[in-house]
Amino acid sequence: MITSQNLFGLHAIKKTFESGTDISETKFIQGSLRCGRREEYAGSIVICGDVNSGAEVVAGGNIMILGALRGVAHAGANGNTKAIISANYIEVTQIRIANMVTEVAEKTDKCPICKIENNEIVII
Repeated sequence: MITSQNLFGLHAIKKTFESGTDISETKFIQGSLRCGRREEYAGSIVICGDVNSGAEVVAGGNIMILGALRGVAHAGANGNTKAIISANYIEVTQIRIANMVTEVAEKTDKCPICKIENNEIVII
């Protein structure tokens, strides 16, 4: 049996790749994710609310949050280096895209976009 632990997560990424994420299957979640809740989807995820501290969002595609990101977000979890993360505000210490992780030193400006450029995660 294949479990989500086998499909997603930095330890499970065997190979990175580039695949356009302009169009993908998308899961919409209404409401905020509270501590302890985990949402996973092979495509992109849009959350109409906040991702609170202790909550986790893992997507094979993009992650869009129409609120504040305070929990864990891992876009491109199947190895896609073209995936992005965006939120109204990012208030976390760590961002994950594909097999890369970066530390976020300070609170970001409104509506930042996190993506991989030149083999590192940048926030624009």
